[in-house]
Amino acid sequence: MRAVSLTVFVAIFSALFCLSDTVAGQSNPKVEELISLHDLGTTVSIGHYYLKQESLVSIRSYLGQVGHDERLGDRWQPDDRWWQKAEQALLATMMDDIDRDFSDLAWLRPGWAELFANTFSDEEIAALVSHFRTETGGKQVQIIDHTVSTQVMMTLSFAGKLSPMPGIEEDRARMQALWNEEDERMRFSIQGAANGEGQAFALSPLGKRYFTTVILNLTGMVNQRMDEIAVQRVDEVRLHGDSVRPFVEGFKRDSA
Repeated sequence: MRAVSLTVFVAIFSALFCLSDTVAGQSNPKVEELISLHDLGTTVSIGHYYLKQESLVSIRSYLGQVGHDERLGDRWQPDDRWWQKAEQALLATMMDDIDRDFSDLAWLRPGWAELFANTFSDEEIAALVSHFRTETGGKQVQIIDHTVSTQVMMTLSFAGKLSPMPGIEEDRARMQALWNEEDERMRFSIQGAANGEGQAFALSPLGKRYFTTVILNLTGMVNQRMDEIAVQRVDEVRLHGDSVRPFVEGFKRDSA
C-alpha cells in the first residue's frame, strides 16, 4: 500500500511540476502589452539615486580602510586626486552592476507578468489594455506610475535612507526633476461628464483591483530589490577592490 501511495504521490508531483513549468514558460502577449503601457522611469531614477548613494558610502569606507591598512597618512582624503580616481573607478564598475541588476527592470518583468496572469483573467487583461489605450486611461496609467514612484520615495525617506552627500548632487536634481515632471504630466480634470469614463473605471471592481494590485505589489517588489542590492554594496566594493591598486601606488609615488 505504501509503495502504491508513493508511486501516486510521485506521479502527481511530477505532473504538477511539469504543469507549472509549462505555465511559467508561456507568455501572454496581452499581459506584455499591458506592462508596456507603464513607465517606471521616475521610480528607476529614485532607485538609481539611492543605490549610487549606498555605493559611495561603501566605497569611501573601503578607501578609508585602505589608507589605514597601508599607512597612507592624513593626505589620503576624498579631496585627493588619487582617492578621487580610485573612487570613480570603483563607482563606474558598481553602477554598471546596478544598471544591469536594477535599472533596466529585466528582473521585474517576470514577477510582474506572473502577478497579472494570476490576478486577472484573459478577458480582464484585454479590457484593461483597451481602456488604458484611451486618452483617459493613459492618464490613469500615469497616475498609477506616479503613485508607485511616490510610495518608493516615501518608503526611503521615512526610513531615513536618503542622505544628501557630495558626489550625487546631479543625480538628486535629476530624480527630483523627473518626479516633478511626472507629477505635472499626470494631472487632468476629474470634474464633470468629460471624465465620466475615468470615474466609471476608477470606481469599478476591476479598476479598484487594478490600482491596488499594481501600486502595492510594484512598490513592494521595487523596495525589496533595492534592499537586496543595497546590502550587497560592501561585498561588491571588496570584490572590485583590486582595481584601486594603481591609484594607491600613484598616491605613494607622489608622497615619496
